[in-house]
Amino acid sequence: MLNRRLLRIKVFQALYGYQQDESRDKKSVLNFLDKSVKHVEDEYIFLLSLPIELRYYVENEQNPEEILYVPTKKDIETGRTFIYNRLISILDRSELLKRKIKQVGINWYNYKDVMRMLFNGFKTSPYFQKYLNSDKKDFDAQKTLMLSFYKDYLPKHEELHNLMEDLFIHWNDDKKAVFNSLVKTIEDLKLAEDEVEVKALSEDFDEDWTFCKDLLNNTIKNEEELTALIQEKTKKWDTERIADIDLILMRMSVSELLYFSNIPIKVSINEYLDISKIYSTPKSSVFLNGILDKLMNEMKAAGKIKKAGRGLVE
Repeated sequence: MLNRRLLRIKVFQALYGYQQDESRDKKSVLNFLDKSVKHVEDEYIFLLSLPIELRYYVENEQNPEEILYVPTKKDIETGRTFIYNRLISILDRSELLKRKIKQVGINWYNYKDVMRMLFNGFKTSPYFQKYLNSDKKDFDAQKTLMLSFYKDYLPKHEELHNLMEDLFIHWNDDKKAVFNSLVKTIEDLKLAEDEVEVKALSEDFDEDWTFCKDLLNNTIKNEEELTALIQEKTKKWDTERIADIDLILMRMSVSELLYFSNIPIKVSINEYLDISKIYSTPKSSVFLNGILDKLMNEMKAAGKIKKAGRGLVE
């Protein structure tokens, strides 16, 4: 499954857009949410295809100005590191990855300048130089190099982030989950002669989508009831003066408490406190914590919160 924190953020963004839209078109907000969730996999596939495209670039399309001189032994070894990397070969053989790349519809071929910067920067990086100067060039050493590429090098590359932000509107929200999934994919690759299927970003997209859709629908359908519950605990505040972001996050949290019997109470509160620290004001998490804690205690006492499952019943 995709990280639930990220899925909650996707629903929050959809609800914020829904609230700002005068038409309040439920179909449009569901379409927005669907695309937003699916774009996470597009980002993942686009970056997973990068080593394949870099190898092709190194082998066929380096800037002619860079190869006018007679290549040194180190130059040759640098090229061979990409051309003969067995993990890149495994990725290149994957029929699933080929299909996914085609579905994404974005080709690295259109961003050769960025590829050139990525290659030139990586080949001079300490991770690459350590590999180049080592006598060990086996599969495990090649895997360590590729892990460094995704874990240490790409997350810090400004030009890559600029490109991803241009291509994917929610890249800043998604990047942590995407890089974590990329690292896990590389870690799980094994040397094999047969076809290797690259794992999908989500092992159960239907479950992820059901969670998102149910959270969105329950929060919209029960908006009046959720708002009334919150108003009861914010009588000293004019509801219209409470930040839209804070109100949406509280509605989502209470929606989880009431309508999601398989999610622990603490999770349904703490997740939204953490999200508020990213998207709202510095004091919002303290405000939300006070209101949600009062609501949770009152609803528990009234028997409105019903949890089922091991470790969920308090």
